[in-house]
Amino acid sequence: MKKNIFVLLSFFSVLFLTAQSIEQQVQLDSIIKLRKLSNNVELSSDERIRLASLAVEHSKKLSIDSTLLKSNWNLTGLYLNFDMNIPFGEINKSNLELAKKLKDTTYIALTYQNLGWYHLTQIKNDSAYYYYYNAVKIFDRIGDVRNKGETLFNMANIQETERDYIGSEKNAIEGLKLIRSLPTSERGLIYTYDLLNLLAVISVRLENYDQAIDYQTQALKVGEDIEDNLWYLTNSKNNIGYSLLQIGKYNEALKIFIEISQNKEFIELDPSLYVMAKGNEALAKIKLQPDNKKEVERIFLEAFKVTDSLDDPYGLLHIGNDIAEFYLDNNNTDLAEFYTKKTLNAAREINLTEEILRSLKILSFTEEGEKGKEYLYEHIKLNDSLLKNERAIRDKFARIEYETDQLEEDNEQLSRQTLILTIVTIALLFSIVFIYIIITQRARNRKLQFIQKQQEANEEIYNLMLAQQDKIEEGRTHEKKRISEELHDGILGKLFGTRLSLDSLNLVQTEEAAKNRSHYIDQLKTIETEIRKISHDLNSDFVSDSSFIDIIKALIETQTTAYNLEFEFSNDDTIDWEEMPNKTKIHIYRMLQETMQNIYKHANASLVKISFQLKNNVILCAIEDNGSGFNVNKARKGIGLKNIDSRVKEIEGKAEIFSKIDSGTTIKIFIPVK
Repeated sequence: MKKNIFVLLSFFSVLFLTAQSIEQQVQLDSIIKLRKLSNNVELSSDERIRLASLAVEHSKKLSIDSTLLKSNWNLTGLYLNFDMNIPFGEINKSNLELAKKLKDTTYIALTYQNLGWYHLTQIKNDSAYYYYYNAVKIFDRIGDVRNKGETLFNMANIQETERDYIGSEKNAIEGLKLIRSLPTSERGLIYTYDLLNLLAVISVRLENYDQAIDYQTQALKVGEDIEDNLWYLTNSKNNIGYSLLQIGKYNEALKIFIEISQNKEFIELDPSLYVMAKGNEALAKIKLQPDNKKEVERIFLEAFKVTDSLDDPYGLLHIGNDIAEFYLDNNNTDLAEFYTKKTLNAAREINLTEEILRSLKILSFTEEGEKGKEYLYEHIKLNDSLLKNERAIRDKFARIEYETDQLEEDNEQLSRQTLILTIVTIALLFSIVFIYIIITQRARNRKLQFIQKQQEANEEIYNLMLAQQDKIEEGRTHEKKRISEELHDGILGKLFGTRLSLDSLNLVQTEEAAKNRSHYIDQLKTIETEIRKISHDLNSDFVSDSSFIDIIKALIETQTTAYNLEFEFSNDDTIDWEEMPNKTKIHIYRMLQETMQNIYKHANASLVKISFQLKNNVILCAIEDNGSGFNVNKARKGIGLKNIDSRVKEIEGKAEIFSKIDSGTTIKIFIPVK
């Protein structure tokens, strides 16, 4: 009796655990589905955030930390893509706690990196440096060279901003070595250029102009291998020219500045850099030809006109004080005061301390009496404050590194003590724990085996359903053809014979008989027509008439209707889509879908033109819109463009993007025909 009760209890226990396991798997599948839906680029940003947040809520109820971390990370990516900085910072704080709880070093490092970026957006450079430094320590430990090098670049940028030039140079050089050790890639080339450019900037700050020229020369060579590299090349040339100007090589510098200023297209690409080059051109000319003041004034005013027409404060900061000093040197204090005050207002708005100091110093010369003294006193006070702040920042960065390293050592010591205590405890309770582990492991294995078998069964059922559907379609097509043949060859033939017989009976000349026969013959003709129609419909296979280009047309019509866009579509009839691999056609469909989504979200366009052309065994897919356009060199690639790049690589193709502000965007995708 007792044995039967025990067996019954065991049965119900197993049944309960099995039901619990099935319920948990259902919840997990639901969470995975929500995460997948949240990454559907066809949905609005609000809807994607809602779905991802729902996945997080379900994950919390499931109480599996690893699942919650993955759901949180999915939502984190959406916050970053949609520039939602505040929730991005908050969720990363939760991610850090979860990652530490799970002891997942990769997630810990990546979360530190995210928190560094968040604090950078909040202009909290010391906090950003703290998180970046922690990320670097872990990336170094796990051997993630790329992330370590990129994070060192972020740290060096912060240090340069805070005037810790020695510390910035050290981190930039270390980051450069790491990035250069990696296989060559577009991303690696850009980071290499940025690090060399930063080292050149630091050298200029330290007035080591020969070294700055060397770094910019290296950056120029790297820039030649970057796609769409006009900005990179021009920036390096301008910086080389500036350093040459500082060491008295005015002719060499002037040639560079004239080359840059003659490229009028660069005004649209980067007006601030263009204005800077024009200002440098004027400075070089005044050094070479001190008496040619009219020409120098003309160049200065041309540069000012560009920055004033574009309302570009950064461009003004590059030339405003140079113009003021030019007029001051020529005893025109009124114009010197005018340009200096405009520059001072822009510098205060952006909080660019160097130009504020320079403006105050110039104003102390343009203003007479007490007013001039006030500007001079303000200059001295701000300069003293800046020096104190620089020392404090350098000390703070050093303290952050020291305290972080000390805390890490303390944690390691505590970990060793904890390990010893754990070993002793395990030794004392070994027998009990060993039995418990065996029982638990067996139960876990059974659960995992059940889940695995369930998944295999689900896959098998799905495959059977697909196979069954194929059989049904095949049988349906076969049956339609059979019925068509029966109707056409059997019934239609008999009806035709009957009609001929009735025609022969018309030889009977009674009026009533002729009228009836004519009526029946008309009915037979009607039946014959209907049977022909049925036969044609039954023998038509709507699937066989569908083509890839029909699917593309349906996509374009559906998307443009939803997005309220006009469209023009053209297809080269020489393209044999039937011979194209399905994988390639799927990628083309998805890239077209992705591009139209991006046009709807970002371009503010009213018309999209889509075309396919075949030339030299290469299909060119061109997507053009009349939207607002963007700066290709400055734009940070979002997930949409990254997906397009990934798909293009999958089909061994190439993508090119051409865009100008207010002139629309054209994307060209080159697909080789194999």
